[in-house]
Amino acid sequence: MDTNVNFWLENANSLNHQLFMFVMGVLYAMAYVLGISYKAMNIYAYFVFYPASFSLFLKSKWKYAILGSSLLFFLVPNFEGLSVRFFDECVVFLNFMADKFHSDYIRMSIYLCVYVPLLFYVPFLYLRMTRKNFIKMIAIIGGLALIYALLVAPLIKPLLVSALNGL
Repeated sequence: MDTNVNFWLENANSLNHQLFMFVMGVLYAMAYVLGISYKAMNIYAYFVFYPASFSLFLKSKWKYAILGSSLLFFLVPNFEGLSVRFFDECVVFLNFMADKFHSDYIRMSIYLCVYVPLLFYVPFLYLRMTRKNFIKMIAIIGGLALIYALLVAPLIKPLLVSALNGL
Protein backbone atom coordinates (compact mmCIF):
# COMPACT_ATOMS: atom_id res chain seq x y z
CA MET A 1 0.00 0.00 0.00
CA ASP A 2 1.25 3.44 -0.83
CA THR A 3 1.04 6.46 1.49
CA ASN A 4 -2.00 7.90 -0.28
CA VAL A 5 -4.01 4.73 0.39
CA ASN A 6 -2.85 4.74 4.01
CA PHE A 7 -4.03 8.34 4.35
CA TRP A 8 -7.54 7.39 3.16
CA LEU A 9 -7.63 4.40 5.49
CA GLU A 10 -6.44 6.40 8.50
CA ASN A 11 -9.15 9.02 7.91
CA ALA A 12 -11.94 6.71 6.72
CA ASN A 13 -13.99 7.19 9.89
CA SER A 14 -14.19 10.97 9.42
CA LEU A 15 -17.60 12.11 8.13
CA ASN A 16 -15.94 14.78 5.99
CA HIS A 17 -13.69 12.19 4.36
CA GLN A 18 -16.64 9.88 3.76
CA LEU A 19 -18.61 12.71 2.15
CA PHE A 20 -15.59 13.64 0.07
CA MET A 21 -15.16 10.04 -1.12
CA PHE A 22 -18.89 9.76 -1.90
CA VAL A 23 -19.03 13.01 -3.91
CA MET A 24 -15.75 12.20 -5.65
CA GLY A 25 -17.06 8.72 -6.51
CA VAL A 26 -20.30 10.12 -7.96
CA LEU A 27 -18.39 12.68 -10.04
CA TYR A 28 -15.95 10.00 -11.27
CA ALA A 29 -18.87 7.74 -12.23
CA MET A 30 -20.64 10.55 -14.07
CA ALA A 31 -17.41 11.49 -15.86
CA TYR A 32 -16.90 7.87 -16.91
CA VAL A 33 -20.47 7.60 -18.25
CA LEU A 34 -20.13 10.88 -20.18
CA GLY A 35 -16.64 10.01 -21.42
CA ILE A 36 -15.00 13.11 -19.96
CA SER A 37 -12.39 13.71 -17.28
CA TYR A 38 -13.14 13.95 -13.58
CA LYS A 39 -11.85 17.51 -13.60
CA ALA A 40 -14.23 18.54 -16.40
CA MET A 41 -17.14 16.87 -14.60
CA ASN A 42 -16.22 18.64 -11.37
CA ILE A 43 -16.09 22.06 -13.06
CA TYR A 44 -19.37 21.42 -14.86
CA ALA A 45 -21.10 20.27 -11.66
CA TYR A 46 -20.00 23.16 -9.45
CA PHE A 47 -19.63 26.10 -11.83
CA VAL A 48 -22.25 25.39 -14.50
CA PHE A 49 -24.91 22.92 -13.35
CA TYR A 50 -25.19 24.05 -9.73
CA PRO A 51 -25.81 27.74 -10.56
CA ALA A 52 -28.17 26.75 -13.39
CA SER A 53 -30.09 24.46 -11.01
CA PHE A 54 -31.43 27.53 -9.21
CA SER A 55 -33.60 28.06 -12.28
CA LEU A 56 -35.75 25.21 -10.95
CA PHE A 57 -36.99 27.61 -8.27
CA LEU A 58 -38.29 30.07 -10.88
CA LYS A 59 -41.95 30.21 -11.80
CA SER A 60 -41.06 30.54 -15.46
CA LYS A 61 -41.80 28.04 -18.19
CA TRP A 62 -38.16 28.50 -19.25
CA LYS A 63 -36.65 27.04 -16.10
CA TYR A 64 -35.97 23.65 -17.69
CA ALA A 65 -34.52 25.30 -20.79
CA ILE A 66 -32.04 27.18 -18.61
CA LEU A 67 -30.99 23.97 -16.89
CA GLY A 68 -30.77 22.11 -20.20
CA SER A 69 -28.74 24.89 -21.77
CA SER A 70 -26.05 24.21 -19.18
CA LEU A 71 -25.10 21.25 -21.37
CA LEU A 72 -23.72 23.76 -23.88
CA PHE A 73 -20.67 23.75 -21.62
CA PHE A 74 -19.59 20.55 -23.35
CA LEU A 75 -19.58 22.33 -26.72
CA VAL A 76 -17.03 24.94 -25.62
CA PRO A 77 -13.88 24.35 -27.67
CA ASN A 78 -11.23 22.64 -25.56
CA PHE A 79 -13.53 22.44 -22.52
CA GLU A 80 -11.36 19.60 -21.19
CA GLY A 81 -8.18 21.69 -21.23
CA LEU A 82 -9.94 24.71 -19.77
CA SER A 83 -11.51 22.53 -17.09
CA VAL A 84 -8.15 21.09 -16.10
CA ARG A 85 -6.65 24.56 -15.70
CA PHE A 86 -9.69 25.86 -13.83
CA PHE A 87 -9.82 22.78 -11.58
CA ASP A 88 -6.12 23.16 -10.74
CA GLU A 89 -6.74 26.82 -9.82
CA CYS A 90 -9.62 25.72 -7.60
CA VAL A 91 -7.31 23.26 -5.84
CA VAL A 92 -4.85 26.11 -5.22
CA PHE A 93 -7.70 28.23 -3.83
CA LEU A 94 -8.99 25.43 -1.57
CA ASN A 95 -5.48 24.78 -0.25
CA PHE A 96 -5.03 28.52 0.35
CA MET A 97 -8.33 28.68 2.27
CA ALA A 98 -7.43 25.54 4.20
CA ASP A 99 -4.18 27.18 5.25
CA LYS A 100 -5.95 30.38 6.30
CA PHE A 101 -8.50 28.46 8.40
CA HIS A 102 -5.98 25.92 9.77
CA SER A 103 -7.79 23.10 8.02
CA ASP A 104 -7.04 20.76 5.13
CA TYR A 105 -8.04 20.40 1.49
CA ILE A 106 -10.70 17.76 2.10
CA ARG A 107 -12.50 19.65 4.86
CA MET A 108 -12.36 22.89 2.90
CA SER A 109 -13.74 21.07 -0.17
CA ILE A 110 -16.63 19.71 1.86
CA TYR A 111 -17.34 23.05 3.54
CA LEU A 112 -17.27 25.10 0.34
CA CYS A 113 -18.51 22.54 -2.20
CA VAL A 114 -21.11 20.59 -0.20
CA TYR A 115 -22.25 22.43 2.94
CA VAL A 116 -22.38 25.97 1.49
CA PRO A 117 -24.32 24.93 -1.64
CA LEU A 118 -26.78 23.04 0.57
CA LEU A 119 -27.21 26.11 2.75
CA PHE A 120 -28.11 28.13 -0.34
CA TYR A 121 -30.77 25.58 -1.32
CA VAL A 122 -32.54 25.40 2.05
CA PRO A 123 -34.22 28.84 1.94
CA PHE A 124 -35.37 28.26 -1.64
CA LEU A 125 -36.78 24.85 -0.76
CA TYR A 126 -38.53 26.29 2.27
CA LEU A 127 -40.12 29.05 0.19
CA ARG A 128 -41.17 26.73 -2.65
CA MET A 129 -42.52 23.83 -0.59
CA THR A 130 -45.45 23.67 1.75
CA ARG A 131 -44.46 23.60 5.40
CA LYS A 132 -45.81 20.05 5.70
CA ASN A 133 -43.73 18.79 2.74
CA PHE A 134 -40.64 20.64 3.96
CA ILE A 135 -40.96 18.95 7.37
CA LYS A 136 -41.43 15.58 5.65
CA MET A 137 -38.30 16.19 3.59
CA ILE A 138 -36.30 17.12 6.70
CA ALA A 139 -37.60 14.00 8.48
CA ILE A 140 -36.63 11.77 5.55
CA ILE A 141 -33.15 13.32 5.35
CA GLY A 142 -32.78 12.96 9.12
CA GLY A 143 -33.86 9.30 8.94
CA LEU A 144 -31.42 8.59 6.13
CA ALA A 145 -28.65 10.34 8.09
CA LEU A 146 -29.45 8.19 11.13
CA ILE A 147 -29.40 4.99 9.07
CA TYR A 148 -26.11 6.09 7.53
CA ALA A 149 -24.61 6.90 10.94
CA LEU A 150 -25.67 3.55 12.43
CA LEU A 151 -25.16 1.16 9.52
CA VAL A 152 -22.88 2.58 6.85
CA ALA A 153 -20.37 4.91 8.52
CA PRO A 154 -18.89 2.28 10.87
CA LEU A 155 -18.34 -0.11 7.94
CA ILE A 156 -16.49 2.26 5.60
CA LYS A 157 -13.00 1.45 6.87
CA PRO A 158 -13.45 -2.36 6.88
CA LEU A 159 -14.97 -2.17 3.39
CA LEU A 160 -12.04 -0.11 2.10
CA VAL A 161 -9.52 -2.52 3.64
CA SER A 162 -11.33 -5.51 2.16
CA ALA A 163 -11.56 -3.85 -1.27
CA LEU A 164 -7.86 -2.99 -1.20
CA ASN A 165 -6.92 -6.53 -0.14
CA GLY A 166 -8.91 -7.82 -3.12
CA LEU A 167 -6.81 -5.76 -5.55
